[in-house]
Amino acid sequence: MARRHAPARQGHRRDRRRRHLRHRRPERRLRPLRHRLAHHRQPRAGRQRSAPRTAPQAPRRARGRRPRRQRLAPHHRPPHHPPITNATKETTMSEPTIGILGLGAMGSAIATRLRESGYATTVWNRTAAKTEPHVKAGSTAAATVAEAAAQSDILLVVLLDHASVREHLEPVAADLKGKVVVNLTTTTPNEARSTAAWAAEQGLTYLDGAMMAVPEMIGTPASRLLYSGDRDAYDIALPALETLGAADYEGQDAGLASLKDMALLTSMYQMFDGFMQAVAMMRTVGVSAAETAAEVSGWLGAVLPHTEQFAAVIDSGDYSGGQSVDFTRAAVGSLITAAREQGVGADFLEPLMRHLDELSATGRGGADWISVNEQLAIK
Repeated sequence: MARRHAPARQGHRRDRRRRHLRHRRPERRLRPLRHRLAHHRQPRAGRQRSAPRTAPQAPRRARGRRPRRQRLAPHHRPPHHPPITNATKETTMSEPTIGILGLGAMGSAIATRLRESGYATTVWNRTAAKTEPHVKAGSTAAATVAEAAAQSDILLVVLLDHASVREHLEPVAADLKGKVVVNLTTTTPNEARSTAAWAAEQGLTYLDGAMMAVPEMIGTPASRLLYSGDRDAYDIALPALETLGAADYEGQDAGLASLKDMALLTSMYQMFDGFMQAVAMMRTVGVSAAETAAEVSGWLGAVLPHTEQFAAVIDSGDYSGGQSVDFTRAAVGSLITAAREQGVGADFLEPLMRHLDELSATGRGGADWISVNEQLAIK
């Protein structure tokens, strides 16, 4: 039977293949070259390849793994960096210079502690003679606040009060730019906020601080310092601040450190008031203040844990239980009478008695006496 078609010309199959490829979808034609080449390397159906003449190759690395590292030409290789050693760190990383404004008892203790911790220090004081012991110990003296600022990376302000802080910082605002200013002067919360607002207007990096320590405690485990305001300023100054004592960041509100400081100091002075009252009463019968101090320390140590119970009642707002106002009025009245019988005033006790009297007079004599806390809010 005769063939229906003439024999295909040589190359006809290749031409037909090309026409087929032209009609493929664009996304198929635009596949990456390596995929197209892999496709063409596949054997046609029904055709077996002969066995390889060499030993079988190891399986190709799975997709997603790191490719074999290629050796780069010398001009493409990264520069060689020697390993970092302690000697390298000493030469490449330097501690900031700390400036201290004010060399009273607290400022002097801070400067001494920073020197002992290895920091370079620059000191300034209104009375220049106070800088001399620090210069002999290794500090650098600055003749002016501007000079102290110029020589320092971090400036600690330890002056008398809020007014003195503003008096000395405002004229040198331009010199303080690029520095971290940490105000450790005792100020009220609103004074701290006022100084922080001024510093922000000047474009300064400012942090407010409060010291829960006396000069002798600086650098000891008993020392605690509170900070609030610019968090970046706190982070930058933290290594130096930690040499002075435990460093607690209270928050972005610049007045928070001062507020907590004032609250804790209030409790301290009220405690001391009670101690003074006790000493005055016992001295009338010849008991020394030292003996009374030992007694007070032991007694307060026993009763102070009760403040946690009081706190739970205050936070709950439920004053329906506990020791009543009327019972406490009678107890405090007896203390006042006893003091007067010994010829001692009861000035520290009388304010508490007034609050108890008010609660009782307004029908709250049966409530827990801790409710006097609600009386302290200024109406």
